[in-house]
Amino acid sequence: MAWGLASLICICYTILGRLKMPSRTSLSAVERRAYSRLRQLLNEPGVLRGTVVEMRRKCGRKSCRCAVDVEAKHHAVILCVSLDGKRTSVYVPSGWVDRVREWVERYGEIRELLEELSRSSLKRLKDRSE
Repeated sequence: MAWGLASLICICYTILGRLKMPSRTSLSAVERRAYSRLRQLLNEPGVLRGTVVEMRRKCGRKSCRCAVDVEAKHHAVILCVSLDGKRTSVYVPSGWVDRVREWVERYGEIRELLEELSRSSLKRLKDRSE
């Protein structure tokens, strides 16, 4: 099942504040750090699922230098993302490249933290059910 960005953020906020959580003292130091880092990441604007790709290609104009010189191809940064099961590419303007890379990295870190916290919660559940 693919998780959309809105679903992921709703899950994060639910985990972080709206569910009855065990007291912080009952959490391990690793879990406390993970929850803390997750809160920090979610307080920053911009979370984006996708892959940033740098491309070099010809523009198609016959008179352009890229038509003759292989080294003169035009540089473009593209965000590749899958939406509703379809792959799509979005051009990233040069002024936005660093910002978009940061958003993509933030999404990856949030996802890793959620996985880590999920494993901890599963372990806690298994320990209590045995």
